Amino acid sequence: MPIKILLISITLCLLGLPQAFADMGPSPHPSADPHEGYGQADLPQGIIGVALHISAHKVGDSATLYVRAVHPEGPAAKAGIAHGDEILLVDDEPLTGKTYQEIVAMIRGDIGQSVQLKIKGERGVREVSILRVSEDMLTGKKKT
Repeated sequence: MPIKILLISITLCLLGLPQAFADMGPSPHPSADPHEGYGQADLPQGIIGVALHISAHKVGDSATLYVRAVHPEGPAAKAGIAHGDEILLVDDEPLTGKTYQEIVAMIRGDIGQSVQLKIKGERGVREVSILRVSEDMLTGKKKT
């Protein structure tokens, strides 16, 4: 009999957990979406055709900014940027202490303007100048 009561108590507790968590309000942790809080209108429209990834080996380590993907027809690919390259500087400005959103805003800019990146990759450390283009130029679609 005591085991049956224990099982019923555990079941009732487990059934109530989702509601208990819902009552706690929003999570205090930052959003998993690094662009949350930034509408497309908030960010400059010029892009270079890269996806970025911030990585740290352990909690507390300093983070590193890597190129996760490169659009094959984009200006970054034409400049020789490749998957796995590390971005060290944007327009001669260090990235230390910057948020993901701040870095994205630094790399993006006015269409037709260049951004200077210092990159470390298989070809060593190098600086590249990349002309920003519109998203339409990469996708071939007009935004509506």
